[in-house]
Amino acid sequence: MNTPPQLNSQFRKIILEKSQNFTNCEFIFTTINNFLHNHNRGYFTIVGSPGSGKSTILAKYVLDNPSVIYYNAQVEGKNTAEEFLKYICTQIVETLHVTSPQEIPDNATTGSWFLSLLLQKISDHLKPAQSLIIAIDALDAINPNNQPPGTNLFYLPRYLPDGVYFILTRRPFKKEQSGLLIEAPSQILDLSEYELKNWDDEQAFSQHWQKMQSEGLSDEALSVLRVLTSAETEGVSLSQIAQITSVDVFDIQELLDNWFEFLKQQHIGKETRYSLYHPNFQNWLLQVISNK
Repeated sequence: MNTPPQLNSQFRKIILEKSQNFTNCEFIFTTINNFLHNHNRGYFTIVGSPGSGKSTILAKYVLDNPSVIYYNAQVEGKNTAEEFLKYICTQIVETLHVTSPQEIPDNATTGSWFLSLLLQKISDHLKPAQSLIIAIDALDAINPNNQPPGTNLFYLPRYLPDGVYFILTRRPFKKEQSGLLIEAPSQILDLSEYELKNWDDEQAFSQHWQKMQSEGLSDEALSVLRVLTSAETEGVSLSQIAQITSVDVFDIQELLDNWFEFLKQQHIGKETRYSLYHPNFQNWLLQVISNK
């Protein structure tokens, strides 16, 4: 661990801007530090709905821990595995001097083999109190179409050597659609379990709406959305949506799966009830679809 990472100018700007909005979330840093203390390697993931402060939390953590290597997948042109590996491998080589820049092979961005090799080299030279932490903001922003099916998002390593950690942020996801197969200690911190301020505004709502209808908006989808935007606090179940809309249950489930990152789930008795992730987004979307 030699010199602090030289941040990409765009990443530096994001860290400085986001960290200014940081409010008292010290308990999250305590949870991260406990994970680092209790495990000799691993993946720590912060999961939260849009606007929950994931990026702000990670930016503040990186600002307070300058040895962390930071990557943001929301930056234009940075949402592919090739860009990620190119940047991270270069950062490791230049910062930690584990090899010389000219030794980075042309096929270093094909799969995780070269990143894994670098991580192992680092691990072999770490002192007992040292570690390498790589932080990735907005893992869900990746374009998975540039990778073979079944590979880990960003080709993140399945196995990690001692002293190496990844801290990730991402929106809610279904377990079977995590995009990660890992065999290393891991922990998920779900921000929905805490009363935190939501920072989303109308511009963010508009971006969410564009993503929700990116594959078109059928009459059935519009019917389901009308139910969700009219739902009470406790949400609505799959069967209730089907009864109100007369849309097939399987079609409803597919729509809910596609919108998963924008939904909140509550388990009441044996039922799973769905609602939009925040009342402000629900009210905004109600106004939008009322014109359709």
